[in-house]
Amino acid sequence: MDKTNAWNRIPLEDYERHMQHEGVAQAQLLNHLTNKYLQKHNPESPLFLGVSGGNGLEHIDINKTKIVYGIDVNKSYLEEAQKRFGEKIKQLVLVNADISTSKESFLKADFVWAALIFEYIDIQKGFEFIANNIGESSKLIITIQSNNGNQSVSRTEVESIKYVKEIFKIVDKDNLQTNASKFGFELIGSEENILPNGKSLLTYEFERKK
Repeated sequence: MDKTNAWNRIPLEDYERHMQHEGVAQAQLLNHLTNKYLQKHNPESPLFLGVSGGNGLEHIDINKTKIVYGIDVNKSYLEEAQKRFGEKIKQLVLVNADISTSKESFLKADFVWAALIFEYIDIQKGFEFIANNIGESSKLIITIQSNNGNQSVSRTEVESIKYVKEIFKIVDKDNLQTNASKFGFELIGSEENILPNGKSLLTYEFERKK
């Protein structure tokens, strides 16, 4: 395991406890959003970036989906996701990779879910990875955090989450949309959801057609 990556220093149990904390409540909202956009687009080959323990995978329609890819830098997260969903989603493929450095093409996805990813990677490299792993026509859902004057990483009783403070950065929404446009993605929708601690999640829905 690459201990130099902050995400490999945080046990999944700690991460999920932090995300589910009543003062954070990001896990619950992201689960809702995953369901919403899967229902809307009914993808056949979705790609989940930073799949972690698989939050939201329970909403996959196994009858419509041909293949489901999940990518994460933390191998132990993937092992737990496999335990949780491997039996139900036979077409689930989990890959241990760092999307900020990988140039590999794993599949031609028709739907990419990228929630709270760009806070931890270079925007351009993230879009390069996505571009290498999508088909001719695809949807891209990106969720970023807006602090609204609050501190970047919310305080909970979970100590290990402090490791990602070193790499966390607020994503400039205009910069995000500019890069999306460079890679051929057109913005077709957006929404803002306010969290209990006063922060909000901004979700952008993009479409790319050849």
